Amino acid sequence: MNLIVNVHKGVRKVGFEMATRQAWKCGMKANLVNCVVGIAKGKVVCVIEGCRAELSTPLNNPLHDDSKQGRYIFIGGVCWEPNSLLAPGFPELMFMHLRNATSKHKYMTDDELILNLA
Repeated sequence: MNLIVNVHKGVRKVGFEMATRQAWKCGMKANLVNCVVGIAKGKVVCVIEGCRAELSTPLNNPLHDDSKQGRYIFIGGVCWEPNSLLAPGFPELMFMHLRNATSKHKYMTDDELILNLA
C-alpha cells in the first residue's frame, strides 16, 4: 500500500524528506503502508520506500509538538529526493505528475498509483 501526501506547505520549513515523513492523521491503515510518496503541486518530489508507521513522539519525531499527538510518522526506509537522481535504484515515478491530486492524503495500491501517473 502506498500513501500519497501533499507536502507543498511543509517543504520550505523542513525539506522534502521531513515534510513527507511528518505526522499524518492516518488511523490504523497506516500500518499497511510500505511506501510514502510526497507530492508538491501535483508533482512527485519525494519517495520513501520500506518505511514503517509509528505514533509520533518526541523520541522518534524531532518536530513533535502537542498538535501532532495521535498522528503517525514514517520511520526508516530509503528516501529518494531530487538530489538522488544519479543513485542506483532511483524510482521511475519521481518527477512525474499525479492525476487527481488533492490537499489530503490518499491511499493507493501499486496499480492505482501507476494508473494515476502522467
